[in-house]
Amino acid sequence: MISKTSQKKQFTKAPIVRLQGQPVLLFSEQYGTLLQALEAKKVKVFSECRNGFCGACKTRIISGKVSYLSDPLAELKHDECLPCCCIPATDLELDLSAEGAAVVSFCQPKQINNTTTVSTSIKTSHTKNSSTLTLQTLQKEVFEN
Repeated sequence: MISKTSQKKQFTKAPIVRLQGQPVLLFSEQYGTLLQALEAKKVKVFSECRNGFCGACKTRIISGKVSYLSDPLAELKHDECLPCCCIPATDLELDLSAEGAAVVSFCQPKQINNTTTVSTSIKTSHTKNSSTLTLQTLQKEVFEN
């Protein structure tokens, strides 16, 4: 589940990060590390350091792979990662709660005049209520096979 890489690696497809099945973010190099990306989306991850030594941010990987920017010094099981010093190498699902996080949801695509319209919204999960905010509507040409 773990591979080494340099931070300059280019993705062919930006990895999708899910928390217990809920898509939360499309990872890009702007985040730096997985921990920074999760924090930017308001995901609650306990952490004490930023260099892989303490192991406080140790997180179970449900599926996918990560690449380390520096060798983690904390001991890890085969299905664990340290978000403070890694990035997703593939689509990734983590055993973290999406509660309180800004999560991504998609509506069913609609066909209009040879274009497909997809609505994207961001939902913030709360224990007592949920709110949905439409961010944008994307239009993409439908290519004939």
